[in-house]
Amino acid sequence: MEANIKLQIKYLAALRDRTGRRQEEVSFPQGTTLQDVAEWLNGQYDLSLPNPQVMATLNGSGWNQFSLKLATEIREGDIICLFPPIAGG
Repeated sequence: MEANIKLQIKYLAALRDRTGRRQEEVSFPQGTTLQDVAEWLNGQYDLSLPNPQVMATLNGSGWNQFSLKLATEIREGDIICLFPPIAGG
């Protein structure tokens, strides 16, 4: 039997309102990728990722910064943050 890994998903600003949560701990099977997490988020909250209206980070780095992109595997204790893009001036 494969062990599940747990990660934290944090929802900030408008995404907190959309999901009704600040954060949650979610378990996934070993070998789960960011693509799998994106599909789970779509099923749970109708949140489509990647999406220009949502910034998604894994342990502080944008998903597209990883060399494997959405094929990047998640690990025990990872933290995913989802938030609207920040406009600056």
